[in-house]
Amino acid sequence: MPVAEGTRDRKTSRKDYTQVYEPSLEEIIFTYPDSHFEVDDGLSEKEKDALVRKKVRKLTRRRSFELLVCIGLIVMVGCFVILLIYPQMQLSEISRDNSDLKDEISVLKKQILDSEEDMNGITDIDSVRAQALALGMQDPNSNQVVYIPVPADDKLVTVVSYDAYGVSADAYRNAVDNLSEYYMNKDTEEIDEAE
Repeated sequence: MPVAEGTRDRKTSRKDYTQVYEPSLEEIIFTYPDSHFEVDDGLSEKEKDALVRKKVRKLTRRRSFELLVCIGLIVMVGCFVILLIYPQMQLSEISRDNSDLKDEISVLKKQILDSEEDMNGITDIDSVRAQALALGMQDPNSNQVVYIPVPADDKLVTVVSYDAYGVSADAYRNAVDNLSEYYMNKDTEEIDEAE
């Protein structure tokens, strides 16, 4: 049975048009391919109505099931998308926080270097002498000068370099030496006390 037939009627109208055949619900149901419901022309109207209702229920159930499956698939795809996007959002937030902290660390290191340079400028002997003379002080006499013996390994550190963890290599080495010396002296003191 054709679904659309075109006819042209030139006698009733001047324009050409196509007339579309629309099948009824009963025709759609009986022409729907289904091996369970074979229509027999010998059925009574009551049996045909019962058969039609049965087919309508089956088609309605099938459409409801298809709708439910589509909604389920949409929800699953949405969940997968959220599961993929959420960690990326957290990662970008952590990365931004990390970048902010690195910027803050670099600003603090710069402030430390500036402070150290200011301190070195304050402790410079020539600048102290110049300021003292400007304030009206005098150079000391030879008997007013006191010399202090300085060990050979003494040094003035003007710039301290830090590693990625914020620890100075010299400070670390100094701490290790001091701890080892402390525990070595402690052991010898305990031995002396035991005797």
